[in-house]
Amino acid sequence: MTDSQPRRRTARRRFTAAIAVRIAVGLLTVALVLSIAAPSAFADSFPANGFPKADARTGLPEGWNPGPERYGVGEQKNVELPMADGVVLRADVRYPTDASGAPASGPFPIVLTQTAYGKDSGGFMRLLSYEGLGPLLRNALPSVIDVAEQISDAAGYGDYFVKRGYISVIVDIRGTGSSGGQWSILQPQEREDSERVIHWAAGLPHSTGEIGLWGLSYLGMSELFTAGVLEPDSPVKALFPLMPGNHAFQDLLDHDGFYNTAFLASMLQFPITLLPQLDPILGLYREPDKMASVFVDHLLAHFRSDGTWPSVFDALLDGDKAYNGPYWESRAIDNVVERIAANDIPTYLVGGQYDLLQDGTPRTFAGLQNAYAGRSHNGPMPADASSSGRFQMLTGPWFHVQPGEQRNTDIDLHSIQLAWFDRWLKNDRNGIDETKTPLHAIDINGNVIESATYPMRETPTRNLYLAAGGRLTPDRPVVPTGSDRVTFSPVNGGTICNASFSRNFSGVYELLTTMAGLDDPCAQFPAHPDVPGLLDNPQYTTDPFTEPTVLGGPIGATLFAVSNTPASAFSVTVQDIAPDGTARALTDGQLAGNFRALDADRTWRAPDGSVLGAFHPGTRESMLPVIPGQVTEYNVKIRPAFHVFEPGHRLQITIGSGDAPTHIVNPKDYPALLGGVYDVQRTEGAASFLTVPLAAAGMHR
Repeated sequence: MTDSQPRRRTARRRFTAAIAVRIAVGLLTVALVLSIAAPSAFADSFPANGFPKADARTGLPEGWNPGPERYGVGEQKNVELPMADGVVLRADVRYPTDASGAPASGPFPIVLTQTAYGKDSGGFMRLLSYEGLGPLLRNALPSVIDVAEQISDAAGYGDYFVKRGYISVIVDIRGTGSSGGQWSILQPQEREDSERVIHWAAGLPHSTGEIGLWGLSYLGMSELFTAGVLEPDSPVKALFPLMPGNHAFQDLLDHDGFYNTAFLASMLQFPITLLPQLDPILGLYREPDKMASVFVDHLLAHFRSDGTWPSVFDALLDGDKAYNGPYWESRAIDNVVERIAANDIPTYLVGGQYDLLQDGTPRTFAGLQNAYAGRSHNGPMPADASSSGRFQMLTGPWFHVQPGEQRNTDIDLHSIQLAWFDRWLKNDRNGIDETKTPLHAIDINGNVIESATYPMRETPTRNLYLAAGGRLTPDRPVVPTGSDRVTFSPVNGGTICNASFSRNFSGVYELLTTMAGLDDPCAQFPAHPDVPGLLDNPQYTTDPFTEPTVLGGPIGATLFAVSNTPASAFSVTVQDIAPDGTARALTDGQLAGNFRALDADRTWRAPDGSVLGAFHPGTRESMLPVIPGQVTEYNVKIRPAFHVFEPGHRLQITIGSGDAPTHIVNPKDYPALLGGVYDVQRTEGAASFLTVPLAAAGMHR
């Protein structure tokens, strides 16, 4: 134990109790999880703070309403689209019909989605939600039907728009659904296919030839890549990507040296392995010869060198896919934002505080705004930057598959999307683009926080220093000695019931609990408890805030530490501590010590030069050894948060050595990590600190 390690009995009791709850809940069955109500300490306890509260009108232009349904829906199934190499993609076209059931004359603009999860599995969910059994079960199982509708929306079901005068097209990407060929994640071939798809769709009967692209997750990534290869004045006139991220390697698979095993667990078995084999049966069962051909194509994709399973094993065995490089850079949205801005394609992004892509989506927003204004797209927006309503972002406390839903923020996302497409595809000057604050953030309590820039100009960065006694203070230390100890443990974190696992497990917990009318109870808990004698993770806490205070964006932790081993690992969590001691997880970040090099062009810095948003290149060539006994600087990227701290609440960070089982380090590094002890410095010469965008709420008014 170092000279200044405090006992913090109150904090230990609080976190010891919290870890007991987490372990118990994590081991229970889903049924038991569903029965646990979310803690009430944060539910309705905050006083008024001057921020508007989110409601069904949030995000909509003043005086604008979506209007009634005007059309019926007709469908043309499995339209075949031959690609340049002969592979056949298949699309469903759903179009407005008149009172007789005949195609309405139009002309109508097009909303188009390209999906990797199968249009026919999405159609199956439609029959369980909006159609078929859904209306019959609405009164008996409202929460279950709500979830089914959310999954249908996520899969690209677009009848909301068809009934209001749009043609909806959903295309199975190469190697998925009912389409032939072989798939690998975000392969460049998809972009070549997309160009042909766009020009085919623009020529559909009864259409205006103008297209809006939309989709969630992979579907949103796909539309951004499509827009990034189109020529100026293409048929694509607007984008509405939900939860798309910015860089697949950094956002999804490798969090600065930590493999995102929770994400892989949520995706590998069903969405990526089983679904591609089920979809051809759902979509082509009436054409068995075509079904068999597509089934075999999809099966063979699993054995390609760039297929999912070979790629996972390659990464786990320290192959090239464990590191950033040409393979991953060719799949980075970051590399197409300049083309989208140059082509002037209005883009409305939707992100989520509890989304596993919570860092990447705001980076894409800043990149688009910067590029459109002629600035470098790589950096943060300057505090005095101009911004355009042609590029907007809405983010809130939502999980990956449920943007806009639950957690005190049930907004009308369908209507926001309709207003956006009406503006750019129907020339309805409804005012949605006429905003001086194109960044719209909603916190866990429904507070709406808006800004012209990201990071928010209203929350200038400040440095908070680690100090003796577990304090987090604006005063830089002046003492010559002082440190706190972190001991490496491969099970640090150790549960599947905490905010980090809930977020990175693709929001599956929230989907399940929503069916019971609850929020995911695990999402409250920070990932790093302090268990005396087992896990001794140092914690640092500010004084109580005396007025509402806004945390608005990315966070950087600059740690100076001495390791006794030739490898190191850090995980930093940020939480809100209520006056009664209840902890609410806000965000977190991880860094393996050998990944600590910085990409100078892509790293975000505060005006004083402090690292606010680290970008670690992650290439094999950029790896740095950890030298035992030497003070080393580590810049931990903590994913952004938008949150209002109420008076009496405190900001706290916890420093641990890992985030298992949500994240694990490269298996080859564990021998060098075992027995590791890291002394985190807080001295005049090596002052560890947090760089955080934090300011009194009054600056937003």
